[in-house]
Amino acid sequence: MRTTHALRRFTGQPCLRRGWSTSRVLLMLAVDEAGTPRMGELKDRLGVTGRSITSLVDGLEDEGLLSRRHDPADRRSTRLEITAKGREHLGEIKELHDAHADLTFGVLSEAERGVLLDMLDRLRDHVAGRLPGAEGSRGPA
Repeated sequence: MRTTHALRRFTGQPCLRRGWSTSRVLLMLAVDEAGTPRMGELKDRLGVTGRSITSLVDGLEDEGLLSRRHDPADRRSTRLEITAKGREHLGEIKELHDAHADLTFGVLSEAERGVLLDMLDRLRDHVAGRLPGAEGSRGPA
């Protein structure tokens, strides 16, 4: 837990120095990865409340980084889309992330990095299937 806490705090530093919250960065990355997701999908994916997503989206929309679009398949749904300004912002986020990842993992050799990534992927898959609501969830083991 100490390692997770230290890595989480260290990882967020470059964005926090620019005034970008971790939640904001994760939301931008999630929208980018999903394409034009519904807000509800992001809420579930990020594990936050609807109120939190709405507040984050409002702020990013006010800054011109995201826009809301009506879902043509479901008039009750709203989809999110990254704007041109948001794409530039996302580029900055990714550059910061890449440089910071090099700093963070520079203490490991390439071989050690590969082993660590494999182990972390296996752990993620192992616990993800046991989360409440996960498909095929077996509950606590």
